[in-house]
Amino acid sequence: MNADPYLDFSTLAIHADMGVESGSVDIAAPLHVSTTFEYPTDYNLRIALSKGVVTESDALGAHLLSPGLPGKPQQDQPLVYSRMATTTRDRVESVLGALDHGHAVTYASGLAAIHAAFVFFNPSRIFMARAGYHGSHGVLDLFKRGRQEVEVIFLSEADSMPPKDAVFKRGDLVWLEMPQNPNGEIFDIPAFKARCETGAIVAVDLTFAPPPLMYGLDLGADCVMHASTKFLGGHSDLLGGVLVVKDEEIAKGLRSDRTFLGSVMGNMEAWLLLRSLRTLDVRVLRQSESATALAAWLANPPEADAKALSVVAKVHHASLQQPDLLVRLNNARPSGVLAIEFTSAQHAILMCNRLKLFKNATSLGGVESLIDWRRAFDDKIAGG
Repeated sequence: MNADPYLDFSTLAIHADMGVESGSVDIAAPLHVSTTFEYPTDYNLRIALSKGVVTESDALGAHLLSPGLPGKPQQDQPLVYSRMATTTRDRVESVLGALDHGHAVTYASGLAAIHAAFVFFNPSRIFMARAGYHGSHGVLDLFKRGRQEVEVIFLSEADSMPPKDAVFKRGDLVWLEMPQNPNGEIFDIPAFKARCETGAIVAVDLTFAPPPLMYGLDLGADCVMHASTKFLGGHSDLLGGVLVVKDEEIAKGLRSDRTFLGSVMGNMEAWLLLRSLRTLDVRVLRQSESATALAAWLANPPEADAKALSVVAKVHHASLQQPDLLVRLNNARPSGVLAIEFTSAQHAILMCNRLKLFKNATSLGGVESLIDWRRAFDDKIAGG
């Protein structure tokens, strides 16, 4: 994390990775494609010393630790292999951590990030809503395979507060998704955290509302997940995920796990994500404003549009259903995604194919405008 408290969000998005790639004179971050890297001169020897393969006196006697040897200069933590670290990935993680007020660890996809969180925290009880992204439930099913002792307790997606008298204990993982797919419900993160005993973890999937819309760690979450494919990437051209945590030691543990899980973000994806983060503030705030305006128009159309919009049964957006909670969550801003229920499935089907500027496709958060009839893919969703 390289967050200067005197720099604002937009400035950090552009400059938080300064110094990560020492010696570079490139104005735009260069793309590195190498998977392996030449060791510093004494790297092999220092590894051998750390493992007791040779003694320091042997090395000094052989002049193997003498300064001025040819080869690469000594580094404290040299690049070794791209599954462990790359310069481009280090740069994007520095920016992500600064923007989300924590320590960021990137992954090959959002689902890979969720799986990594489940593996690292290794909960005995998992609290999550029955609603939400179906992929998260798929990861949960994989995690539970062979772990029959793991208990899953479902939360009510209709209630922003934790269950009455709930106490989350050591070994518990509370997994919240907000705004929640598909209807955009948000949850009172501080209220959930207040019910936690030491050792309980609150993790929040903020894919639909990344900073600067919402700051999960500032609200009390221990871990924030983003599918960086969506708003963070913002151009529909990269696949990725990220976990952001408060504790630097947890971040180190996640990186260590990632090395052996193998779910690393590729160099090209990391470079594309770094490019995208430079404009995150401009893009996401405008998307939030546009979605809020659309939601208001659809929910309360002017008289001239009322007949045409009579096929709209309900509009779901936190600006409509939960404006007071947005204020309580440090004046959080609503998502750039909204959900619409129509009076019939036929109207929903027609709408996906009759719009001029919206493309019928699955995803969200890109600069393109997309519409998707989720009922076709998720049987938990109402027919319209």
